[in-house]
Amino acid sequence: MKKDKETKSKNLSRRSFMGRIGIATASVAILPIDLFGNEGSVSTGKSAQQASQVPTFNSPEITADGNAIFRIYAPSAASVTLSGEFPIGSNIAMVKDDRGVWSVSVKPKRTDFIDYYFNVDGVRALDPNNPFVARDGSRYASGLRMTGPESADYAVNDTPHGTLSQVWYPSPTLNMTRRMYIYTPPGYESGSEKYPVFYLLHGGGGDEDAWTTMGRAPQIFDNLIARKKANPMIVVMTNGNARESAARNVVPAPVFAQAQPAQGPPGVSDNIFKFTESLVKDVIPFIDKMYRTKTDRESRAIAGLSMGGAQTFYTAFNNIDKFAWVGAFSGGFPLLPGVAVNITPPANAATLRGPDVSRTVDPEKFLALHPKLDSGMNSKLKLLYVAIGTDDGLISAHGAIKGILDSKGVKYTLVETPGYGHEWPFWRLCLRDYMPRLF
Repeated sequence: MKKDKETKSKNLSRRSFMGRIGIATASVAILPIDLFGNEGSVSTGKSAQQASQVPTFNSPEITADGNAIFRIYAPSAASVTLSGEFPIGSNIAMVKDDRGVWSVSVKPKRTDFIDYYFNVDGVRALDPNNPFVARDGSRYASGLRMTGPESADYAVNDTPHGTLSQVWYPSPTLNMTRRMYIYTPPGYESGSEKYPVFYLLHGGGGDEDAWTTMGRAPQIFDNLIARKKANPMIVVMTNGNARESAARNVVPAPVFAQAQPAQGPPGVSDNIFKFTESLVKDVIPFIDKMYRTKTDRESRAIAGLSMGGAQTFYTAFNNIDKFAWVGAFSGGFPLLPGVAVNITPPANAATLRGPDVSRTVDPEKFLALHPKLDSGMNSKLKLLYVAIGTDDGLISAHGAIKGILDSKGVKYTLVETPGYGHEWPFWRLCLRDYMPRLF
């Protein structure tokens, strides 16, 4: 495999969201929303007659020159700001008009799906006038969808569509029944053909729904397959949190009694070791039994973002008989138990977006977890794909992984994309780039 060091700068599309809700988490308070036709209204205890006088407006509104105007009706608020994913930024001041409508205009730098939310007198709130809502674990946000040529692969287009199923399966390894999402390509139900399988892992804080809701994965699969840019395949998206049976909006997340470990969130060791064991012993046999799969290692791929990237490396390089295609998108390698080391933050730390600016990985400890990682992998792997945005806080750890692979003579395809941090716009871009390389 040829070492292909690429530097790409691509426009992305925005993410799609559904629902009109109020939410309550540790950082999000309930903001009542009028569900009965008064567009843009936030309940303030007014009478029905007063509520009927709430002004009508659109939010977000995309202007002809590509600006996005955000609005919210909050006549009693003293301060309202806008926050969201880059390039929106944080705490952008909004201005109130004489109707009680707060607004601000932002010029996104690229056509993409972008998360945003309001802060109304310090309370985080969704946009009550926008039906597109995203859930990433316990984090909710409204969705700005900028349409354009770059976002075509993220849209629902007039093409043949695959089937996305929510499947419960037994996991003796984890002693529970768990849920995963499975994508089967167009024509699967009516055919007899066997397909290769791609195991796609989410990041920390996410769950089995993340790649569907946040990553627009089913749309990417449909559109790439329809344009013959990617081969038809089965895609498995399971829950990488070893102590959870399903997404926490389906089954409440377990309560952790122990103190949070320094290496990451509660259960991080289980998320690497036990999840890998379950993936190999429970998930793969279930998929091969229940679906028409090609079961040779050359027909099995794995990739993941952030935590899922670290899980991918640990799973693949300790079970190389199972996988021939391996990818890490912004790999969260400092999450691997025992490998993280503190460093002086890089000079551009203030411009980086994402975790672990002050951490990298210890090569010896990393290799101790991956004892088979050497040049012998080159004859076994069809693809080793390592990608990151150059504005990602994990860039130092990423550099350490490159050094480890180089020192061991392991060949890999490198994608380093300027202008992107630790964010879904980059991971969607990775998926769109990785999938056509498979099988």
